[in-house]
Amino acid sequence: MTAQEVAGEGGMTAGEEPVWESVWESVVAVLDTGDLDLVADRVLALDERARREVAAALPGHASVAEGHAHARRHEYETRRAREAEAAWREHVRAEERAGRTVHEHERRQWEVPRHLWQVSGDESWAAPLRVAGAAAIGGPAAVVAWLNRRDLHDRWAWDRRTAAVLERVLSARPAAWQADFATRATLKLRTTGRRRATRDPMAGLVLTMLRRTGATPPRHDPLVVAWATGTPIAAELREDPLLDHLLPRLFEAEGVGALLRDERADPPAPRSWLAALRKLQAEGRIGRDVLLDGCLRRFLRGGQAADLRFFVRLHELLDPTYDEVSKRRHDYLRLLPVAPGAVAEPVLRHLRRLEDLDPGEVTEAVRALLSRGERKLLTAGLTWLDEIARDPAAELESLAPALGYAFACESADVQGRAVRLAVKHAKRFGEAGARAVREAAAVLPQELGETLASVFGGEVAEDPRESGGFVPVPLPAPVAAAAFPAPVVVAGEMEALPDGSRWEAAELWLAGVVRLYGSDREGLASRLAGLMPGVVPPAGRWQAVWHWAREIARLVTAGAGNSGGAAESSGGAAGSEGLQAGEMFQVAGGPGPGVGRAGFSRLPEAGDVPGPHLFLLRRWAEVCEAIGAGTPPPYLLAEPTSMTGRLDGAVLVERLAGYERAGVEALPADLGQALLRLPRRTEPGVVARAGRLTSAAGRAAARWMSGDRPEPAAEIAWWYYPPAGTPGCGDRRVYREDREPAATGSVLYELTAHLHPAPPPGDGLAGDLTGDGQPGDELVAEPAPVGGLPVGGLPVVAELLGGSVEHRLKEHDGYLSWWPYLMPSDREAVAAYLVPHLTERWLRARTAPAQARALAAADGPMGEAAALVQAYFVADRGWSADPEERARPLVELAARGELAAEEVGRQLALLVRRTELKPGPVFETLESAAALGAHREVWRIMTGFLAGFLPGPGERTHTRHAQGLTFALRAARWAEARGAVACVAEIAQRRASNNFVREARRLHTFLI
Repeated sequence: MTAQEVAGEGGMTAGEEPVWESVWESVVAVLDTGDLDLVADRVLALDERARREVAAALPGHASVAEGHAHARRHEYETRRAREAEAAWREHVRAEERAGRTVHEHERRQWEVPRHLWQVSGDESWAAPLRVAGAAAIGGPAAVVAWLNRRDLHDRWAWDRRTAAVLERVLSARPAAWQADFATRATLKLRTTGRRRATRDPMAGLVLTMLRRTGATPPRHDPLVVAWATGTPIAAELREDPLLDHLLPRLFEAEGVGALLRDERADPPAPRSWLAALRKLQAEGRIGRDVLLDGCLRRFLRGGQAADLRFFVRLHELLDPTYDEVSKRRHDYLRLLPVAPGAVAEPVLRHLRRLEDLDPGEVTEAVRALLSRGERKLLTAGLTWLDEIARDPAAELESLAPALGYAFACESADVQGRAVRLAVKHAKRFGEAGARAVREAAAVLPQELGETLASVFGGEVAEDPRESGGFVPVPLPAPVAAAAFPAPVVVAGEMEALPDGSRWEAAELWLAGVVRLYGSDREGLASRLAGLMPGVVPPAGRWQAVWHWAREIARLVTAGAGNSGGAAESSGGAAGSEGLQAGEMFQVAGGPGPGVGRAGFSRLPEAGDVPGPHLFLLRRWAEVCEAIGAGTPPPYLLAEPTSMTGRLDGAVLVERLAGYERAGVEALPADLGQALLRLPRRTEPGVVARAGRLTSAAGRAAARWMSGDRPEPAAEIAWWYYPPAGTPGCGDRRVYREDREPAATGSVLYELTAHLHPAPPPGDGLAGDLTGDGQPGDELVAEPAPVGGLPVGGLPVVAELLGGSVEHRLKEHDGYLSWWPYLMPSDREAVAAYLVPHLTERWLRARTAPAQARALAAADGPMGEAAALVQAYFVADRGWSADPEERARPLVELAARGELAAEEVGRQLALLVRRTELKPGPVFETLESAAALGAHREVWRIMTGFLAGFLPGPGERTHTRHAQGLTFALRAARWAEARGAVACVAEIAQRRASNNFVREARRLHTFLI
């Protein structure tokens, strides 16, 4: 429908009254076209009566118009989808004719360049209604209300075309009407955000109407913000009729500073307010006084420093002259004590140029500067005070109280300079000034307070950082370990298959199956049949304990009632649900059933999982094989007797004796687990009874109890991935030496460990148990070590206690929480395996605080790895906000006399240097440990910590270094420590007077 057709339809002919229905239908028709010019022409062509009727009908038509728009949108999208589908199919056919197969995932890449996703051009339904209302509604207030209706604000309504058509419609009204509209619309503007893209959509139309009508803009901050949103060039701003009205308000309206805060000044961008204002000022179009006074008014109003940044830059671009500054000196002086630093610094620079400030003004300025908290301004105030004091006629008594602000500054340099200045001019302060200086000195550190008291008199207040009334208490008694639950001997007491959450439940389940297999096989089978889960182990390697537990339960239930033997136990369900008979159980030569090695094909490879995980699975696998062969032992050797995982030596000797009486051979992994659970100290009588055992397993246990066992020592390596482009590094990780200066840029650290077994002090008993740890291997005494390990261990143990420790867990957590209970007497070896998982953040397998607590209750030497694990949870506030909770493992180790305190301190220093962990939580935890009785150990920790934490040659000092020395002095007082610490003594001998060196001197003085 053309404009002429629409205008003619429903129009009036001579002598005829307009027919309302045809008029409204013609308006609706043009509204549905979305053509704003057509809508404007149609409504403007109506007479006054028809416009009133259209205005009355428009509000009710809004929902109808929205529905029509949605229908058009749906029709458009449907059509575009059909066209796109047809085009895609044609493309596929063309490609297939060319011999190429096209896949569906290529479709999006093919569609995007062809703009098959673009939207239609007639989506706006609100803009036509807005134009129709602006043309039809009578009063200016009603038009303003109509244009601001919330239900007419859609995302397409306020483009430039809409504003242009609205301007044309409104310009048809009388001049007075337009001015009234502009004023009313101005007061409806809102500031909707700091960014230009979020300004009120009516702002552009309002500014246009104000310029068109020449009406005086009302005072309204959102109008000024809207005006400032359009960054002009000087030529545009020069001719803007709003300039003279709105420029003074630019310095007063809320939101302007936030809007213009990012305009750069060196140099100003060509299209920016800074460039335009400076040029118009240079031309004389804008007076300098208007801009300078405006900036000062804005500074005096206050606000955030970032929101004042634009005005500071404008002020500095104007470069006030000497006379201009002198004329405004009182305003500049008012700014010194209260303005943000970004304002106060240039203000001070301009004031310092003045040579005609009277003594009262100078005193006011110096007082203001000394009351500031910023180091730079405080230093400037002290410099100015020193200059004043050079004049013999100057009066300093009134400035003495202001020195107290400098004394309270956190900067040690400012404090020292203020004290030196006070001492230098002590005779100039008078009696009242000296009294004020003495009173203010209470906030100074003890050393500076003593310096000041030697000149001004008075007593030095006790340093608030001293012991603070610390009362030492004795260490608590070590926590006694609970006994392990009694073994399961009744089939009805068997629990569900272990799920990996509780190590003791898994131990009880495995031991119960083995015991009940020989005493009540039918009852065991019946019980396990009711506990069998519905899921089956996956194909391939079995990495979870429940995989092996389910297979054990299946074999027990499948073999119940059979007479034994591998052939019987491997039939039935074994071929359909579990391992195939030929895969799991084989006859290994000779008469009778035996256990082959094929079952171990389900075990992960040695390089796929960590050693403790593989060791754990081997024990379950050999029990599974033994049950499949029908030859499990009557009980397991490695059943623990303590909830720490330890096994009493006398109990093991009795079990081995029982094996010898029954003619049962020990399962290798079970024997290895039993040896690892033995305590490090065994009663001589128990060792003597073990020496009378005759089996290979008994002889191995005797040697182990005699002290012939591996003593692994861990070595921790820190690796980091240097920033991209680091010369000579490429993408490879680089080893980090302990004292190497910190690398620049983003650094990602990775921890690795290596176990080095050292020969223990043996009693000359030689021999080892050879074999590779598989069921069926004969235990044979050999006179030489195996694999370079000390005598007395099994090969499966040798693999566990020596070699590289790598991070090999991906989808499974490897039962990290069980590891301390597998080797409860080898604290360092367990910690070495936990170290690579210590700093994990995103993967499931991560060392947890529970392992730190378990290691504290474990046995064995505490080396680098165990110290690192304990140190990590001392410093990590993320796992517990309670420092006392974080301190308990340290206190437990101290109570046992097993805390390697200096090594823990060294590892804490490395963690603070190389990870995101901070020293604050470290000091909180150590203070709690001291309060619990470990105050002497805390000082030992601090000696190791300071050696690695304090900056070395060429490294910058930070506030945290001084904080570390302050805490170290407190710890030294708690422990009544004596004896110099080398790294602290070296710092104390430096000639500097900053807070860092001063704290080192205080600590060194106390220690010597």
